[in-house]
Amino acid sequence: MKLQIDEVSNLEETEIFIKCKKIDDKIHKISNYIRTSYITINGKLDGETYVLNLDDIFYFEAVENRVFAYVEKNVYEVNYKLQELTKILARTSFIQVARTIILNINKIEKVSTLVNGRISAVLINNERMIITRVYARAFKQKLNG
Repeated sequence: MKLQIDEVSNLEETEIFIKCKKIDDKIHKISNYIRTSYITINGKLDGETYVLNLDDIFYFEAVENRVFAYVEKNVYEVNYKLQELTKILARTSFIQVARTIILNINKIEKVSTLVNGRISAVLINNERMIITRVYARAFKQKLNG
């Protein structure tokens, strides 16, 4: 594999080109990582609005008609519905894993199979997430490429 990076000072927006013989799992993972790295979402905490990098977010959770973004040390309220986030994040490393949770698979340390077709995922911050049976197949596909 060759890697070429050209610095062009008059570009308005960063452009990334991937040339490959065939689009395989590795290319999908690289493109998902790049897409995730360049998206930001606004989150509110203590009356202040913060710009959150998508790759810093562990997961989104809907609780009582509000949606929260969980990062390593804080929880921010975001101004989206879970269904909107599912569409926005479809081509990133995020996937819906339960009715109320969208998880960043880049934050997973390990997974294990549970009874009844559910999956347990331990995140890099040692938090445990349960992937429900309804979302398990899509989760496995996303995790494997």
